[in-house]
Order: sequence, then structure tokens, then C-alpha cells
Amino acid sequence: MLCNTMKEIKRYDLHKDDYSKLHFELNNAKTYVDKNRMHASIPHRHSFYQIIWFKKSGRHYIDYNIIDHPDNTVFFINKNQIHYFCKDSVNEGYLFHFNDEFITKYNPQILERFSTSIFNEIGNSHITLSELDSKKVGLITAFIESELQLKESNYREQSYHHFQTILFLIERLRNKAYNLNHETNADFALAAAFKKLIFKRINDFYSIDNYAITLNTNSKTLTAISKTYLLDTPANIIKESKLLEAKRMLSNQNISIKEVAYALGFDDPTYFTKYFKKGTSYTPRAFQKAYL
Repeated sequence: MLCNTMKEIKRYDLHKDDYSKLHFELNNAKTYVDKNRMHASIPHRHSFYQIIWFKKSGRHYIDYNIIDHPDNTVFFINKNQIHYFCKDSVNEGYLFHFNDEFITKYNPQILERFSTSIFNEIGNSHITLSELDSKKVGLITAFIESELQLKESNYREQSYHHFQTILFLIERLRNKAYNLNHETNADFALAAAFKKLIFKRINDFYSIDNYAITLNTNSKTLTAISKTYLLDTPANIIKESKLLEAKRMLSNQNISIKEVAYALGFDDPTYFTKYFKKGTSYTPRAFQKAYL
């Protein structure tokens, strides 16, 4: 059972095209959710990245799944993922919002690293902090909060470097959870690149060989790596990704099923309907009625 009723999916930006801004925000989660309850507690998506540190246990919704989480859980939400804050949760903690610009301004190479190691939509979209790690994140968050409030000289650089420390900690904990190091594990990096490429090409159909060539590998290696790290074949990962994007698009009541079909590379809307029903057990129209 979803903890909310689905409505049209809104997409929010952070300081869009205003490059005088920091392109980074830190907010008290409970205060933010209470203030923006009408928007925050219904499904929506962002054009920016989001880190949510829930200090108290509760529930959170990401891409058609309700996740029950314990105290000190950190969620990392990729651009364009659908999520919302459940009304029956305390939602106590902190929100970190940031755009590509915030990271690339100070270190152009580091964004690619974090998009591979954290915001890759592989496995769980959250980790649970130990008591020691919670104290670390709390101290660093307090430093950032102070810098943003006082706005003294170099506060932008200080905020970036403190936040980067939090990202490195999340990366370390994710690596431990998956028993890997993305820097030395080329196979995992390839799996993450494959998944990223799928969403980049979500509006068309490409063969597995084409994906392999683009990723400078072969279909046999791509299949083995996909099964190991994505837990399925490349073909099924592509199919599930296309179905997920279809669900995201169908959540917008102002878009027609024909428009969704064409946007996802289907020449025939009727075939899209069959494809969607086979993968979800719902027709697109039935899905909208059931979830909206």
C-alpha cells in the first residue's frame, strides 16, 4: 500500500540557469517538509541530486517503492528519480540539494566519480550510518550550516569541501556494503556506465552489441558484468529501465499514452501497450487508474 495518492508528477529545479547562486542547499528536513507539505508529500522529481539524512526511523517513497528505514538512514536520490516524504513519518533530519554546477565548479572530475559510486541506481538507494558515522556527519553538517548562515569569505569553497567529505563517506560505506571499490573495480564501473547509458538512450532501442561497442567492450563481457552487478541480463535491465521510465512518464496525467510510446522509441503505441502490460501486468491506462 502506498502512503500517498499519486498525482501529476512535478519536476523541480534548483536555481535553474542562475549561475550567481551556489547551486547547493542545506535544509532541516522536518521544517522543509512541513513548510512544503503540499509538494513534498506527493510524488515529484528533481533536475538536481538529493541527499536525505533521516535521523529518526520512518518510511520514504522512491520509484514506486515504500522503504521502511531505521534511525540514521541516508538516502541518495538521483536526478529525475521519483520520490516523496511520507506524511506518517517524523522526517527529522537534513536535506542536501545540489546541481552539477556546484560540484564541477571546484572539481570537474569528481562528479563523474560520485555519479558512478553513489548516484548509480544500482542496489539500495540508501545506507544506514553507525553511531560513529552519524556523529561525523552531524559535525560536518553543522560546519556547513554555519558557513551558509554567516556567508563569510570563502564560504562557498568551505561548504563544498565539507560536503565533499560527506559524499566520500557515503561512497566508502556503499563500497563496504557491496564489498567493492569502484576505483579499482573496473567491472562495477562498467556496470554503472551501462545503466547510465541506458537512461541516456531511453528514447530509442539499441542492440546489446551496440551498447557493448559504445562502452568499449563486447557483449559477452557486458552480459557477465550485468548479471554480477545488476543481477540480470543486459536485455532485461534495458527492459526494466524502459518500463520504469514509462511509469514515471505515465504518472503525468497531462501526457497521452501515445506521447509516452513515441518518447520511449516505440513506433506503434499498440505495441507499447502490449510491452508495458507484459512487463507490469497492467495496461498503461490501467496503471494510471490504479496509481494516480
